[in-house]
Amino acid sequence: MSEFKVIVVMNEAMLKLLKDKNKDYSVNLKIRKGLEDESLFFKINKKEAVEILKNVGVKQENIENVYKKLISPNEFYTLLNRGKIDINDTNLIIKYDTYNSEDLFKKKN
Repeated sequence: MSEFKVIVVMNEAMLKLLKDKNKDYSVNLKIRKGLEDESLFFKINKKEAVEILKNVGVKQENIENVYKKLISPNEFYTLLNRGKIDINDTNLIIKYDTYNSEDLFKKKN
């Protein structure tokens, strides 16, 4: 399971827990809405991402590692290949280089 899907599951569990304890869960409802976009972590700054991770229940000592996985080049290219990221999206804060495979194999004169 991808790190992103784990965050979605954790948020749903946190929502249920907060509801059961009659605590405010409005922040987690906003997080749920944001997590509808799988490219969310490429569109927000690190401070916002850390706040999301804290609110879904990621332990403080794991936040940096989880964040790095969520914004890794591998995750970026996976989302790009699945059509979840548009390379021309002006909302992307974190981007990695993309290459046209035809250009890579052209013979240089």
